[in-house]
Amino acid sequence: MTRRQALGALSAAALYGKETPADHFATGVKVGEITPTGVVIWTRRTKTAKRNDAGIVRKGGGKEAKFLAPGTDLATLEGAALGGNGYARLMVESVSGREKKRTVNWVDLDAGADFAHQFRLSDLSPATHYKFAIETAAAKGKSADGVLTGSFRTAPRETDKVAVQFALSSCQKYSQQDREDGFWIYDALEKLKPAFLVSCGDNVYYDSDDPVATSVEIARYHWDRMFSLPTLHNCLRTVPAYFQKDDHDLMSDDCFPGMKAPKQPDFSFVAGQKLFRQQIPAPMDAQPLYRRFRWGTDLEVWLPDSRDFRSANDAPDGPAKSIWGEAQKQWLKQSLAQSTARWKLILNPNPMVGPDHGRKKDNHANPTYATESKEMRTWLRDHVGGQVILMNGDRHWQYHSVDPETGLHEWGCGPASDSHAVSPSGGEDKRYHKFLRIKGGFVTARVDPNDKDAPLVLEHRDVQGRVVYRSVYGKPA
Repeated sequence: MTRRQALGALSAAALYGKETPADHFATGVKVGEITPTGVVIWTRRTKTAKRNDAGIVRKGGGKEAKFLAPGTDLATLEGAALGGNGYARLMVESVSGREKKRTVNWVDLDAGADFAHQFRLSDLSPATHYKFAIETAAAKGKSADGVLTGSFRTAPRETDKVAVQFALSSCQKYSQQDREDGFWIYDALEKLKPAFLVSCGDNVYYDSDDPVATSVEIARYHWDRMFSLPTLHNCLRTVPAYFQKDDHDLMSDDCFPGMKAPKQPDFSFVAGQKLFRQQIPAPMDAQPLYRRFRWGTDLEVWLPDSRDFRSANDAPDGPAKSIWGEAQKQWLKQSLAQSTARWKLILNPNPMVGPDHGRKKDNHANPTYATESKEMRTWLRDHVGGQVILMNGDRHWQYHSVDPETGLHEWGCGPASDSHAVSPSGGEDKRYHKFLRIKGGFVTARVDPNDKDAPLVLEHRDVQGRVVYRSVYGKPA
């Protein structure tokens, strides 16, 4: 390390945990894939210090979403934060100062990945609070021209009997923001400080937010303007997240492999798959995006993938038709059966119990996938009944349902803003619904092995984090 680099490292260390000018970090940082010993920290160098708040506004949504004129300079659009050439490095140390500082030295940022980079650490200590600083520079040997700081806590060991609270969110649409600087839910999450957030899909809307993503470059613009919003930028520095994808942040509504979207002829499903991995702190490319993780003695979380392996939505229903694919389905069954965690939470991008809109045809709560849905709901009841809870996004209302056939409980977190909420077909269905609210917000889950009266507590919260519904599981009869 040169003297200049050493001085840069010292200056960055002095800035840990403080608000600092984040030059060339307009799209911020995303911390994720937390394990007892590992973390993935995503960041990206941008040409400018801040997003283009003074650009041309394109906020039409739904049927009002329009195409971008050929030759439009994306940098002129509101929220633009184009990537820029340069280098980045990472410094991590424990908040207690008892561990050796870790440094990942200067990395040349790849234009093919839009100048984003995923720093991967695998030698951390369990249940430990860490702080980090990321620096960027325009060229090797030059002083750092930007510093971004943040923090995270690693997961506990599987044998640790500890309490944990996490949050689940979904369906954040740019045209449906509920405050000028983003979304209220991120302000609420930053104050709540959950151990982690699961964003279970529809992080952006390629097909129904203006401009429609007809190219990889426009799709990247959707991510740039969303995650450069101040509320997201601030929250995700200190709240680690696991990201799942769904149809709108992959290609278009209800998409499946091989599908062609008429209004996106030059943007493919495969391009969406690759782009999603570039935009999040993701597992290694060789790993599928379905995964599970453990958090202490009592909690294990499953994150299925509902898009990459599915049959065509319009294929005839039957034993061969699947959303998850045979390999993922067997992984789910085997890992659930082997898990020693008291509470097994399956966080789906889409519902399994519902009930859903009568017109929908792309999830397990629809007749189009009824065979696999019944197979899996029956298997869950017979093998992990009383231990498993289903949670999901995708639906634009908050609900708690109980399947009248198997007794399985399902919690839908609702959309990220009230203006994005709609009512399910037919409204409340007393055969299923224990709770129904046509508003936005998120769900929190608290697992506490040391609390005999409330070992698992699930809560629906409004967009400002206030509890609107609560249910306790596992308390003595």
